This record gives sequence, C-alpha cells and structure tokens, in this order.
Amino acid sequence: MPAKIACFLLLVFFSAQPSLLTQESSRVTLFPKPAEDLILAVADVQPAPGNAGGELASALETFNRVLYDDLSFAGFFTIAGRGFYPPKPIVRPETDIDYEAWDSIPFKVSFVTVGSASLSRNVLRVETSVYDMKQRKRAFGKAYTGDPGQVRTMAHYWADEIVYQLTAGTSRGIASTRIAYVSRKGDAKEIHTMDYDGQNSRAFTHGGGLNLFPTWAPDNSKLAFVSYRPNPEITIYSYLDGSRLPFPMFNTFASSPAISPDGSEVIFALRTPRGDPDLFISRLDGSNRRNITNNPAIDSSPTWSPSGRQIAYISGMPGQIHICDADGSNVRRVVKEGGDADNVAWSPDGRWLAFQWKPRLSPRYEIFIADAASGAVRQLTSGAGSNESPTWAPDGRHLAFQSNRSGSWQIYTMLLEGTEPRQITHSGNNTSPSWSGYFLRD
Repeated sequence: MPAKIACFLLLVFFSAQPSLLTQESSRVTLFPKPAEDLILAVADVQPAPGNAGGELASALETFNRVLYDDLSFAGFFTIAGRGFYPPKPIVRPETDIDYEAWDSIPFKVSFVTVGSASLSRNVLRVETSVYDMKQRKRAFGKAYTGDPGQVRTMAHYWADEIVYQLTAGTSRGIASTRIAYVSRKGDAKEIHTMDYDGQNSRAFTHGGGLNLFPTWAPDNSKLAFVSYRPNPEITIYSYLDGSRLPFPMFNTFASSPAISPDGSEVIFALRTPRGDPDLFISRLDGSNRRNITNNPAIDSSPTWSPSGRQIAYISGMPGQIHICDADGSNVRRVVKEGGDADNVAWSPDGRWLAFQWKPRLSPRYEIFIADAASGAVRQLTSGAGSNESPTWAPDGRHLAFQSNRSGSWQIYTMLLEGTEPRQITHSGNNTSPSWSGYFLRD
C-alpha cells in the first residue's frame, strides 16, 4: 500500500473520531415503549445567557437544522410542526417552558427537546435536555463540548440519544452512522465514505483504478471491496488504521465480498475452472477456503443472515434469490415470480431480504423486500429511473440505494416503508452504497 494512501487513511480515521468532543450524561431513565405514537417537539437550542456573536449563531443554526432533520427521519416519532410552538424561546427550561401554553395547541406533545449553548475560546458547549410534557419534568439530558467544527457530530449524537431513550433501546439511532459507496471521477472509481446524510464525504481509496462493491465488517473495523489489478480481486482494508489485510489474489474473477456477522470469515464469488462463479467462504486471510455452491449456475451477491447460519444469494441468469445454510446445504428459492433480481441484502432483524428486481415485462429495476420465511414480496420504490443496490441501516428501519432518477447515478435513503426518500449525493456519479453498523462511543 503506498505510504501516501496509508497516511491519508490514518488522517481520515483520526479526524473522524470524537476524541476532542466530550459528553456529559445526566441520570437516565429508560421509558417503556409507548403504546401510542410519540409526538416530539424540537425546540431550537438557544444561546446561553451572556453569549452572543456570529460564530455561535452559525453553530446553532447548523445544530438546530441537523437535529431537526435527524429526528424527522428517525421513523419513530411524529414531529410537531414548529408553527404551533409557543413563541417564547426556551433558554432556562425550568422557568421558560409554559406547560399551559403547550397544552393549548391542537395536539398533545409527548416530549420536547431543548437546550442552550455557549462559545468561549473556540470551545463550544451545548447543554441539551428532553422534557416529559405529561409528567412536566426533565426526563434526561446530555452536555457536549468540542470545537465548533464538531457541531454536526454533536447534533447527531443528541439525536441518537433521543432515539435510544424514547424507544427504550429499540434503536440506537442512525445519525452517527456512515455509508461507504463508489464515486466515479473520470475513468477511476474510488471508495468513499460519508455521514448517513451525505455530509463529510472522504475518499478511502486513491489509486486511480476501479474499486467496486464496498462492504463493512459488522463492527466497522474493516472495509472489503473489489479492486481491478487488472482482474477483479477481493481487497480488505482496516478502517481503523488504513492498513491492507493479507488476502490472496486468485488471478481470476473475484467479486461480491461480505464479511460474516462475527467478523471471522468472508464470503465471495470466484470464477471456477468451469468458467462460472461459485460462492466460497474463507477466513479473512484467505485460509480454509471452501466452495458452498458447486453448480454450473452463476452465483453472486451473497449476504449473511444476522445469525451467520444462512446465506442469501443470486443464482442463474436471469438472477433468482436463493437461501442456503452456511455450508451450502438446504437450498431453496425465495422469490418464485421470475424476472431478474440482484444485490440482495439481509435485514438486521433477519426478517427481510431487500433486493433490486425487474419483474417480467418491467422496463427497469425497483427496490423490493421479501419476507425471508414466506417469500411475500413488497415493492418500495416506483416512478422515474432505475433503483438498485439496497443496503440496510443497522436499525433495520432505513435503507440506502442508488438511483438514476435525477439523470445521473446518486445515493438515496428512505424509510422501510419506502417513504421519505432523500437524495444524499448530488454531483458526479455515485453507486453501490453500503451502510455501516453502529460506531462505539461514550
């Protein structure tokens, strides 16, 4: 690996860590999962008393916008429209929250998030709280301290904390996750990573060649992808220090890597002497390699079940979705309606298989999900363009995918129901998204 690339990856890694961003937590009580929809009000974080200035105002504008967007897309809450909020800013919640005024709006707000911020000597401190509007008391809160350049991270952390607390741990939130993808620059295709909302994109590879199909290790410690050298080969890099892990070059077609849920093995497609690709599983260093689909069909696009005991994959031309045990036994076909399927991905809860599918007589691919047990199919996308390459967020409630609906290939995200699609890349051509797992943090 060239020293220039290794140094850059180290820089990317350390610049991405929240080492200078501290969090202070109050005593927290997890709420039982509510039987009714939560209505959440997102009040703007205000300057703390005695604090003002353009830099603080700019930081707060970013914090409030990012927090609102994160919570609106979380998929767990009904967000109260800001036009209904009482007009008084909430700086000191104990005295500034007018419960009677909040009770007089046309709907009952369950919780409200509030906060105040100060900036001194380039240190931004944001103190945040959620108030229970039925109990009329503070439910939980946190304080974040860092430089103003970390304001988006602070907002993401607070959004994830709110999701975690108000869902009783059902979800850890996705605002702090990242998405790996392929970005085309001229004739080159490089692996990039970005925040889940498309911000803070960083190049992970810089070789100027063709790098395709990135996939994360479940603990985010590694990225596996396909590099042309000149044949397509499996490449595995540490996401932590940018080092390349040893993996054999087969000097033939190798593609579609996926790292097992326990992080110890990788499954991939490899062309056999017959001329067609089979699926193989090996250790991360390429040892103990074994063929699990020894047949003349074209087998590709493998995905592990969350337990690691089963594999879903595409087989045949046109592609059909199959499931087998991790040793290749007990093969069954999932979607029986025909057509052409590809890029299957197993949901984190094990229930769904997401995939792109072009049913018979359909002019383009759309994103579908199928129940892994029954095979029942549900369509998530429709309309202009082709929609392909779905990938699951770690909460199992969101997906990312690629689409050319805008005239070029870009990355989009949406809720599991197919609602609230958001375009998160906008320039060039960007494909093959892969959503990270949760990152560890305090």
